Amino acid sequence: MVTLLAVLCTACAMPNVVRLPSGQVMAERSITNFSPEQLPQPVLRVQPGDVLRIVRDAQSPAEKDEATLYRVRPDGHIAYPFIGTVKASGRTPEDIGAEVTRRLDDIYREPRVTVNIAEAPGNRVYVGGAVRNPGVFDLNAAVNVAQAITATGGVLPTADSHHVALVRQDENGTQQVYFFDYAALLSARSNGSRSIGLQRGDLVFVPSSRIGNAIQRVDMYVSQLLLFRGFGASANYQINEPSYRINTPDGTTTPDRSKP
Repeated sequence: MVTLLAVLCTACAMPNVVRLPSGQVMAERSITNFSPEQLPQPVLRVQPGDVLRIVRDAQSPAEKDEATLYRVRPDGHIAYPFIGTVKASGRTPEDIGAEVTRRLDDIYREPRVTVNIAEAPGNRVYVGGAVRNPGVFDLNAAVNVAQAITATGGVLPTADSHHVALVRQDENGTQQVYFFDYAALLSARSNGSRSIGLQRGDLVFVPSSRIGNAIQRVDMYVSQLLLFRGFGASANYQINEPSYRINTPDGTTTPDRSKP
């Protein structure tokens, strides 16, 4: 497993990078693959930069439609009339709607609201590593891992398809890391096995089977990815010291904040 994790090791303080756990963690626990059934289902979550359409179900037709649009600020909040700020980033539209409805209960006789994402500039997934054309892909429909990797032109001959990493941000903003066997997934799909669905902001990383070459590929990929983010391609990434949790199928997680 040292080989598997070292493939994904890069420089310190790089956001959204799978880093090598500490030596103590590696000695105490082996990181094993998840099966498709064990991986979390994709969830639609709001991100900074999204534009939400919030309409009160009993809203008068005379009210202007423009007043129903709210852009999520960089701090992850929106400002809603009469009730103030509401945290939106990392939450589902339904969860936001429930809070707004509850806080409007003292103002309107019929406070229920409906929340939808009107614009989603960060509606993308990232595929990198030992694939033919790593890059950023718009998520305009339901997409699974196999489709995303195929869109890159497929894995390279030097790829380690048995230890692919899925990096997904949870509702608390922590990057959760899940390893799975992509080669076995392709074989199982012919037997009707469940595919691995992707959600916006996901990063799929295919390591190389050669350690030295893999680390160079990761460094190059991360530099390109950060360049995209530096120009505002995805507003949901925060440039700070990242925290990651390496997940295992038995339900345990390993926080990794070690300095390389």
